[in-house]
Amino acid sequence: MPAMSELSIVQSRQILPAEAMLPGAQLQANAGATVTREKSSLGTREDVSTDDGEWTYPDGGLRAWLVVLGCFTMAATCMGWGLVWGVFQDYYHSNRFSGTSLSTLSLVGGLFSFSMNCAAYLFGGIGDRHGYKKMIALSCFLGYLCLMASAFATKLYQLFLFQGCLLGISFGISMPLYMALPSQWFLRRRGLATGIAVAGSGIGGGIESLFVRTLLSNLGYRNTMLIYSNICAALWIAAWFMMAERRCPGTEHIKKRWLPSTIGPEFYSIALSVFVGIFGFLSPYYFITTYVKSQVPSLDPKSLLVVVPLVVMNISGGIGRILAGRLADRFGPINMFFASFFLGGLSQLLIWTFAHSYAAVIAFSVIYGLVGCWFLGLLPVVCAQLFGLNDLATITGFMVLANSPGQLAGASIGGAVFSGSGKNWVAVSLYAGCMMLVGSLIVLYARFSYDKRIWAKA
Repeated sequence: MPAMSELSIVQSRQILPAEAMLPGAQLQANAGATVTREKSSLGTREDVSTDDGEWTYPDGGLRAWLVVLGCFTMAATCMGWGLVWGVFQDYYHSNRFSGTSLSTLSLVGGLFSFSMNCAAYLFGGIGDRHGYKKMIALSCFLGYLCLMASAFATKLYQLFLFQGCLLGISFGISMPLYMALPSQWFLRRRGLATGIAVAGSGIGGGIESLFVRTLLSNLGYRNTMLIYSNICAALWIAAWFMMAERRCPGTEHIKKRWLPSTIGPEFYSIALSVFVGIFGFLSPYYFITTYVKSQVPSLDPKSLLVVVPLVVMNISGGIGRILAGRLADRFGPINMFFASFFLGGLSQLLIWTFAHSYAAVIAFSVIYGLVGCWFLGLLPVVCAQLFGLNDLATITGFMVLANSPGQLAGASIGGAVFSGSGKNWVAVSLYAGCMMLVGSLIVLYARFSYDKRIWAKA
């Protein structure tokens, strides 16, 4: 069964290969383009034909890699906030809101992720219709205002408002856009390019975790937030100038849709896999700093060693997303999507459960970071594989929307499991690991609907 991102260009009765005509291709001789659509069980195939003129698809180049760098920067500062939240959560729990339970504080980070993922679907569709960069600029402006306002927050409800709901919506405006943008510039290395772009969340989150921890210890909360917000603003300005759209000529006349024109069980298989698996994904990121304190009480609670496992996990996650992109180009994005949830769940069950020393926690952080976060970077690649490139930000936004319940409640349920089990960390690792394993099993329907062969590239 052909990949749904495949395009055909007919010129003088000659069908050019897919590599020569995907979005971003340059029209050598300007001519009118017509677009036809062919429905199938997995989506809609787009055939672009020209009266005269020829498509070429350079599949990369310096301009394309600058786009990837801009997307990497956006992911590092926007999605990275969700991963650095563990440092803020620990600081709030130890200093500013010491009487507040861990599960309640986790809900602030969960609300951020929930709001961001809910906004992604709506604004992904708006970006497909009215332009990516306009929405990205709006996202950065609103995000800056939220970060600045949260610097002056003194009440818990203010954290829920500025670092939870409003910041999540602000970052969600741009999230599906910079996730989908590399697919307009690459074909053979689409997985690698997307993996590098989304890797910014892990690498950026790791660097920010170390940076924020140092600032909190030395300068206090307000100064930390003021410095942090202005650094983000400078990075966003640079990223905005690096990014650019590269849509396929002719596709602007295609009717924009909020979902694929033909939705089959494969669509629901991917969405339900994300919906379930995400409940177990964030628990290690949110709890690893507190976990280190409980397992290694000899460490100074204010030492940077306490936050090193989170830093390692985030940086490993960034490297893992790049690795996943390369493997997706080689073995297929759906296969690697399955492997992410499967290996992430196993690492929690078999490694985190028995990690009682500092070295063991570091080992778990490396392994989980490398394999557990592949799915997020692969979402736009999987969507392009199954449903094509038209409306990619919209469809990616819907899949991100499926993350929302787990992003909101996943870590909080983990906190409730921890409290309800008498502060038993094994119960948390079993809960989180099993949720990821179930998510991996659900995606198998889409995998074998695409290609029934066990060892096929899919």
